[in-house]
This record gives sequence, structure tokens and C-alpha cells, in this order.
Amino acid sequence: MQLVKQDRVFDGLANRFQSKIYDDPRGAIRLSILQDDLAPLIIQPEAGTQPLQILDAGGGLGHMSIWMAQQGHQVVLAEPSVEMLQRAESDIQRAGLEDSIHLVQSSVQEMADKGCGPFDLITFHAVLEWLAEPRAVLEQLLHCLKPGGWLSLMFFSEHSTVMRRLIAGDFEILRQGTVANHGRQGLAPISPLKPEEVKGWLQDMDMVLETWSGIRCFYDYMHHDVRKKADMDTILPLERHYSRIEPWRSLARYQHMLCWKK
Repeated sequence: MQLVKQDRVFDGLANRFQSKIYDDPRGAIRLSILQDDLAPLIIQPEAGTQPLQILDAGGGLGHMSIWMAQQGHQVVLAEPSVEMLQRAESDIQRAGLEDSIHLVQSSVQEMADKGCGPFDLITFHAVLEWLAEPRAVLEQLLHCLKPGGWLSLMFFSEHSTVMRRLIAGDFEILRQGTVANHGRQGLAPISPLKPEEVKGWLQDMDMVLETWSGIRCFYDYMHHDVRKKADMDTILPLERHYSRIEPWRSLARYQHMLCWKK
């Protein structure tokens, strides 16, 4: 019998997120490429430039919210996990950004239902793959974005999941077509997505793709012993180099698509 997927909320996993995602070279690569792609929007050197009104949807521990607020913008951090929000609040207070970041305990669907926004920029990072109905939720979220506004969408790639299964010799799982996780435990996404599929969704939703990068094109495929010895001063420039070059971009662990609304 096929299990019915349910959206995943990460109460009880804040420490694991911190250690496995943020306090790890994988997190450093992810953050660097996201910030590279977003820098033209977020870092505004001109005097008198108006701050952006930003929604960090499913913003977790608040790392992106803090970075964007540090550049002078106003951010709404929406996150359904109470534990994640509490951890984010502590870091926001330590950074002295309480006046720049507004915390909301809410799912994306709840934010959209309330008629939030309109925002100049919505960041939606590593959330889509944890949703039972990713396309429907993305469409809901875009109602919160103003015309001409920007969407920063990062999601877990199905191509990467298949490649990892092949390398590991999990052939029976692939033959059964059960690439996705059931979502009840761990940090394996329930809805990994093909980049070409999401690109088609965005086009159907009147979004214009401007920047598309792969995040961790090769680091996650490196042999464990090699990865332990890897020098990030060498790895990071190479990850940046291959992040916009096919076929490595589409094989990356995460896909980042930056687009604007017609």
C-alpha cells in the first residue's frame, strides 16, 4: 500500500539541522552560492535605496533572514516549527536585528491564506521538497509576491538522489521507483524534484527565470575519505565554477532558481 505523504515540520530537529547543514562544509557551500546569486538584489550600495520587504518562507533557523537584514532590509521570517523559531530569535537578538526581522509561526499555506504581502522578494529555500503538494503550495506562495518581485527558490534535486542511489548500489529501490523518503524521520526529503519540471512550473506561473545555479555539484559525490581531507579554499571556487555549467548543474544536490514575476 502506498503511503500518503504529509508535509514535514522539524520540531525536535533544530540541533541536527545546525550540525548537519549549517556547521558543515556542505552548509558553507550552500550559503556561499545562494549569497552569490542574491547579492545583486540584496547588497545595494547606492545611497537612498529603499530597503526590500522580504518574506523568508520556511526560514528555519534564520540564517538567511539575518544576512538579508544585515544588508538593511526588512524581513518576515515565517516558520511552522516553534523550536526553530526560538533558536532563530536568540540569534536575531544576539545580532541586534529585532527591529528588522519579524517572526511568524506559520506554514507557507497559512501565510498565503492570510493574504500576506505583497513582498519585493520571497526566499523559499529547502522547503518545496518537504511538501506533499509542492506545486500547489508554490502557486499559493506566489500570491504574496508583487508584480516585478523576485522569488529565490532552492530545492532538492531528484537527479542527485538517483545518482547517490546508483553510486551506493541501491538498484532495487530505483527499480521500484521509490526514490523519495516517507518523511517520518531523518532528513531525506519526501518530494525531491526534477529541475526541468520545476522550471516548467515557474514558466506556467508567469515567472521569468534569470539565474539558475546548482549547489554542491560534486562535493556530495566525493569519496568520504577524500572529502574529509578536502580543502575548502580549493573546493568552493570549483563549486562556484561548475554551478552554472551543464551537466554538473542539474546533478547538484540542490537547485537554486532566481526569477521575477511578470
